[in-house]
Formats: sequence, structure tokens, C-alpha cells
Amino acid sequence: MNGNVTKVLLVDDQAIVIEGMRRMLADRPELCFEAEQDPAAAVEAARRFEPDVILQDLVMPEVDGFDLLRAYRRTSGLADVPVIVLSSREEGATKAEAFERGADDYLVKMPEAVELLARIRIHVERRRAMLEQRRARRRLEEANRDIARLNEQIETEKESIELGAQRDRERLAAITTLGADLNRYQDFELLLDRILLEARTCCDAEAGAIYTITGDRLECNHIQNEKVENRGDHFFTHRMSRSLSLESVAGTVALTGRAIRVEDAYSIPPELDCSYDTGRDLDSGYRTKALLSLPLRTRDGKIRGVLQLANPGGEDAGLPFTDEDQQIIEHFAGLATVAIERTAMTRALVMRMIAMAEVRDPTETGTHVQRVAGYSTVLYDAWAVRHGVSDVEREKNRDRLRTAAMLHDVGKVGIPDAILKKPGRLDDAEFAHMQRHAVIGARLFRGMRTDFDDVAREVALHHHERWDGTGYPGPIEPDAALEPSETPTRVGLAGAEIPLFARIVGLADVYDALSTARAYKASWPEDRVLEVIREESGKHFDPELVEILMECVEDFREVRARYAD
Repeated sequence: MNGNVTKVLLVDDQAIVIEGMRRMLADRPELCFEAEQDPAAAVEAARRFEPDVILQDLVMPEVDGFDLLRAYRRTSGLADVPVIVLSSREEGATKAEAFERGADDYLVKMPEAVELLARIRIHVERRRAMLEQRRARRRLEEANRDIARLNEQIETEKESIELGAQRDRERLAAITTLGADLNRYQDFELLLDRILLEARTCCDAEAGAIYTITGDRLECNHIQNEKVENRGDHFFTHRMSRSLSLESVAGTVALTGRAIRVEDAYSIPPELDCSYDTGRDLDSGYRTKALLSLPLRTRDGKIRGVLQLANPGGEDAGLPFTDEDQQIIEHFAGLATVAIERTAMTRALVMRMIAMAEVRDPTETGTHVQRVAGYSTVLYDAWAVRHGVSDVEREKNRDRLRTAAMLHDVGKVGIPDAILKKPGRLDDAEFAHMQRHAVIGARLFRGMRTDFDDVAREVALHHHERWDGTGYPGPIEPDAALEPSETPTRVGLAGAEIPLFARIVGLADVYDALSTARAYKASWPEDRVLEVIREESGKHFDPELVEILMECVEDFREVRARYAD
């Protein structure tokens, strides 16, 4: 439709009809006429010509005229173009079917010019009126939306001062509460998760992460993304590790100590000379836009890590972080730094406990406990995959199990040197006394209420249990009184009564003991070790864990090579 010119398209396979129609309309300057003789090309011709009205025959070779009517209605740009059927068939049933398929009018060809022109004018004017009505409706809807937006803006401005004050109060309360809670947290992982959650909440950030510096690596163990997690995609929250360098945003912040705040992570200003790693976005379909990255700096100026937040208001909001956001998040960065400093001291204490046990017991070497920890994580990873444990839960349990496995025999610090350092086999009395190390070790973790302490306590207490119930110490409370000459109990836990992590460490410990030379024995070859373990399946060891070990022999070899004596 172009001004006062009406574009007419005729679809008919008969050249004589096309020529007759061309002559009929030739003296009408307000009409622009075009014809398509190939019915198979009619739809494409109509899309190209963009007619105001289509004249079409019904009976044509190869193409059903009725199907062609329906094709117009299914084609974008043609659905509302009026179609006048020109056919030599006059039956009522034919006309009814044509109207049902999408025809707007029906004329028996060839009609008088006066009638045809009148029909064309009526349908074109009706379509023009309909299109104008649509445009008017859209303009009215846009005007209504503009009015609604203005009303919303007025309401927003009216409430902005009150909402701003309320938000400030909530932020202050969050910082105050978290500061008070800081000393009550024992679990480092949970504490940093809490800090990250509160930091996101304070500036309504949809996503965030905390990076920690470990040697020359930047570790990202705490990742949150509300949108991705709500749709069940946990890949986004997988832990990651990368070299500490100036190439990434987090690396630049960690190495320079300068905060970075940008409105679009994919278009970082050249002067910052770094880029945002889009790998997680590409894998998850998420789009990180606004980004705020702050250093975790200790009081003496050392950078421990990075607190990074993204997309205030959500991925689709397109909002930037403000100066106020940055100021408030700097407080959370300070809290995170305190937590990292505290956990560093905790880890140092763990390593000192291991070193102390090594001094007391010649067999409890650093490489031995590292191997037991390595074997244990291999077994747990394979078990967790079998049992459908989520990646996030598996990551957390792996870390707790690894440290607990390294401390499994820490209770030997309470056993006399005469027994610990005896070069030969222990007699019955000495062995009974040695058994007490399980309870002594468990007692070192009593009174604590963290996930790690629970795991360390159950591993220390029950790693000498046997699947058939003949192990020790059995169902005993770590605080129970023990007579010096008595074993903890003569009835051990059996089967699934034994905590999973204790079953895992028990198997890993025996594997390493058999594979390693001791004062009273030489190391056994691998085939003999595996044979004994297979024989003890269902007796000493959990049959499923034995099966897993046999599937992971190559992984065990790698652990043994890494931590060789």
C-alpha cells in the first residue's frame, strides 16, 4: 500500500485471463497490476510484490487453489491481505470452502470491470481502515504506557527517600549481625558463603564469588548465582582454579589491590588492561553485565583474595553498581579477610597436629597421611558419583574428608612411646592399649559443632571398625571412662553402622600399611595387597568400597607416586 496507489496481484495459470485482466485495469492509474502465472511461485511473488489485494483462480495445475488460500494466511505480511477468488465454478459448496480456507470474496470470472473495481475498492479500503485502527490502538497503548510510566516515576520519586533510608538501615543491621556472628562460625566454608550471601543481598546482586590466593594460584571456592541455581544448573557453582595473573579482572584486583567497577564486564575500558573470563557465562547461558571486584586486604596491607559481585537487580535489569554499593561492600570485604586469616591459622594448627603425631609415631609420617588422604578422596569421589551426590556437596565433603583422613591417627599422641616405637609386633596387652588411640583422637574434636569436627571425630573414632563387627572401638561415647588395661569395647560396629568416612579411611589406611615397609614388615607387591583386600571384602571392608578400589587402582598408583617416602 503506497499512498493512493493500490497494488493488485493476479494469480492464474491462463495467459488469456492474465491478458484480459491487464487490459481491464490498464486505464486505471490508481492501480498497479502484476500477475503470476506459476501458482507454485504465488506466495513468494506476493511476499516480494506486497499487494494490497490478491486475485486468484482456484483450478490450476500442480497446486490446489484452496491450499494456496491457506498458505497466504500462514505467511507473515500476507495474513491480512484480502483475497478475491476468480473462478469459473459457481457451486455453493465451492464458494463455502473458499471462504473457509481464507478467501475474502468470490467472483465468477470474468466479472464486469465495474463490479471488480468496486470489490477491489471495498476490500482495500476496509484493510486500510483496519490497519489504521491498529496503528491508532498501538498509539493509544503507547500513550497509556507512557502515562503509567510517569505515574510509576512519580510514585518512585515519592518513596525514594524513605526506601533509601530503609535500605541503609537494613545494610547496617546486616553488617552488625554478621560481625557479631563472625566469631560463632567454626566452618570456614559456611562462613564465607554467609558473607557472600549477605554482600549480594545488600546491593541486590544476582551473582557473586569469593577468590582466595593460594601460592601462585587464584582459587574460587565460593560461587553463588541465584538465577542459574534456581533453574537447577549447578555447573555454574563448580570450584575453579587459575594462575594468578593480570589477565583476568580478579587477578588484576588481587595483584594490584585496586578495586574494579564496570557497567559491562564484556566491554572493560582498555586502560584497565584486563578482561572478564566469560567461560562460565558461555557454559550456563548467563550474561554477566555490571561487575564490582574488591580486594580482600589484611590490616598489614597483604591481599588475601577478591570479593566479586555481578548484576545488581538481576541479569535483565541492566543496573550499575553505585558508589554507595561499593562503600558498603568494602565492609563485607573486610569481614571476609578476617575469616580467611582465621582459617589460615586453623589450617596451620591442623598441620602442627599432624607433625606432632609424626614425631611420636615413626609410622605416622607426613607422606603416609598424605597418601591416606589421597586414597580416601579417590574412593569418596567414585562413591559419590555412584550415589548421585551433587557436585557442590561432593566438593565440600572431599575437603572435610581429606583433612580428617590426615588426622585419623592423631590420637596416638596419647599412647606411650614404648608401644608406639616398638620395632616388632605388639603383644595382646600392648595392642589393647594401642586401641585406645581411637577414642583419644576423637576426644580432641569434642565440644565442636562444625561439619569438619564431626567428620574428624567419627573418622578418628571408627576407622578401625570392621564390616563384620569384629573391629573397635564399637558404639562408645568418646567421653566414656577407660581403664588403662581395658580395650574400649569388645563389640564393634558392623556394616552400614560404621560411618561412611570411617569406612573409607579404614580401607585407605590398610591399603597404605600393606603397601609400605614398616619396622616389622617389608612392603607388599601391589597384586598381593589387592588380593588380600578382595579376600577381606565383606569381612574387614565395605564390599562396595572394595569394588570401587579395584576400579580406581590407577588413581591409587598416582597418589602413591605423588607422596612417595
